Amino acid sequence: MVEILDRVKNIEIKLEQLPHRVAAGISGSGPNQTSPTHESSFTEPSGLEPDGTIFPISFSRMSEASVGLMNTSVTYHHSTASHKILIWPAIQQLLLQAAPSNIGEVKVLEMGSVFIVQMQGTRPPLSLNIDLQDKPFVGMQSLASRVIGGSRITFQGFTRDAMHQLATSYFDTFNFIYPFMDRQNFLSDTLNKVLTEGFDGDMESVIALLVFALGDVAHEGARGDPAVVYQGRPSGVRGGSGSSRPPGLAFFNEAMKRIGLVFTECSLENVQMFSLTALYYQSCSRHMEFWRTMVSASSACNTLITSSNIDWNSPRGDLVKRAFWHCATMETTLHLDMDLPLTSMMNLEHQVELPLFHARYCEEDFEGDQQSHWQAHNSSVLALRRICVNIQSGILEMYNMGASSASTTAFSFLSATGVRQLASQLTQWRGLLPRAIQWAEEEPASFPCLQNAELQQGNIDPILMLQNPHSVLFTTNLDEQPTRYPYAYDIQVAVLRTRYYYAKYMAYRPFVYKVLHCPEFVTSEDAQNVAECLRSCLLWPLLLSPPSRCKRLIPHLFTWSQIFLGILLIVHLSKHNAMLKEICDTLCGDRYQREIGATVELMLDWIRDLKDNEDPIALWCWNMLKGIYW
Repeated sequence: MVEILDRVKNIEIKLEQLPHRVAAGISGSGPNQTSPTHESSFTEPSGLEPDGTIFPISFSRMSEASVGLMNTSVTYHHSTASHKILIWPAIQQLLLQAAPSNIGEVKVLEMGSVFIVQMQGTRPPLSLNIDLQDKPFVGMQSLASRVIGGSRITFQGFTRDAMHQLATSYFDTFNFIYPFMDRQNFLSDTLNKVLTEGFDGDMESVIALLVFALGDVAHEGARGDPAVVYQGRPSGVRGGSGSSRPPGLAFFNEAMKRIGLVFTECSLENVQMFSLTALYYQSCSRHMEFWRTMVSASSACNTLITSSNIDWNSPRGDLVKRAFWHCATMETTLHLDMDLPLTSMMNLEHQVELPLFHARYCEEDFEGDQQSHWQAHNSSVLALRRICVNIQSGILEMYNMGASSASTTAFSFLSATGVRQLASQLTQWRGLLPRAIQWAEEEPASFPCLQNAELQQGNIDPILMLQNPHSVLFTTNLDEQPTRYPYAYDIQVAVLRTRYYYAKYMAYRPFVYKVLHCPEFVTSEDAQNVAECLRSCLLWPLLLSPPSRCKRLIPHLFTWSQIFLGILLIVHLSKHNAMLKEICDTLCGDRYQREIGATVELMLDWIRDLKDNEDPIALWCWNMLKGIYW
């Protein structure tokens, strides 16, 4: 763990240095640096690449259908939110031609968080008719429980073994993806209390019931019956009986009956309670509830840290760090991907160090880390989060410099070299990953080199043994029975790699806007950046099997449909916009030509699958694609 944190610190040192180099480059190149009169541009048919390659003359020609859009006065408003691409003039023209009725839906995107509220507003709530049959608990109670008073209960047919199985299911999946809980603390304190004293309206009862609910989601979401079957293909949404009756609902409803009694506590457990509740809402596509509950978790975490004297070097202090960084990662993702506002908790980011995962020895967690490297994955996700924020801040700074400039030249300060420097942090990050989770840039579906020779003895799961570097962990075949990896290993790997490729896509996406709206100012470096943007979209592991076959376990589930919508619209335009098509044909390379078709099919299948399971945002995305892809 210390080695992993050293690598993270090494990355952070590089992050602190890069903005100064990029800023120096920008200030050294005035607004006219990107002008056609100052450097080689696609508007110059004889322009040469630095290696002497001649640009195709057709790059300089605009399609007649796009002439109205090619306006040097077009103002680029930088936004990382995936759905804000629908505000681009070229995209709006496409939607107007394909499905004019959708234009009215686009207007709601300009109203920030109102978008998510309206998307979820008409959906029926989770069923309240699913609960557990309770009976009075008979047994000894602790002094603290007797002082509080009230009658404690237990649930008919809910045995000790069943509780342990659901807890194990949660900690072997969700807690390796979001490690804000401690298994040993839960087993020895929380679970032990409800086993020996029954359930009541206390924090232990609420947290135990939420863990049981998510444990059921983890099991049924991976191995349960598919919610629907489309043309013989089982859905990746599994378990439950309809959108209002997801797996684990009986336990969740019991927790909700009691949550009001501990709603305002100022404690680590309060943060964990809200975070667990948010994960459950996320697993059943209750997007507004997920967001609102995560805001509550962040608010509780902010209050806890600012009002308590925390020993950060203690196991509990380390657990507070884990809770904080879970909230910070969730907030940052929702802010960058959905343009949802940050809470005041984010002001503490530079005061809270990364967790060391200090806790009492737990054999199950140790074995899980040996096989899936969950600690390395989580630390690497935190480092990647910092890089994504840094890249987008750098691009926004360029945009703000251009917006405040007296120059009327479009994209004056959007430096292709500057953005490439910012994006180089991603390559450095990937190169600094621990060997056990590294992969080749062009092989997103491959196995990493997981185990060293000494670890190939004993009880290491044979599925996670040293793999042939050419074997694949993920497949595009969504119809065959998916491989089941222990410890949500495939999801951990898929999330890490997909966030990396998505970060590259977002870094270079502004140049797609430039090609679509200001082609006369597109330079050779701009075109290379567009090609990099398009190549970064290919076959993201999250789209493949097995991860896409258990969607209830996928982090930030509701952001992906909109991300895929934006990519699908750009890919469609790449077949009809003359300059974008030329870049695809000449600069994107053979791999792009081979894999873009399958990528489009997988993205469409993802949105359709969630739409068929009554996900309101997926349905909205599906409607936006009408007239374009079918």
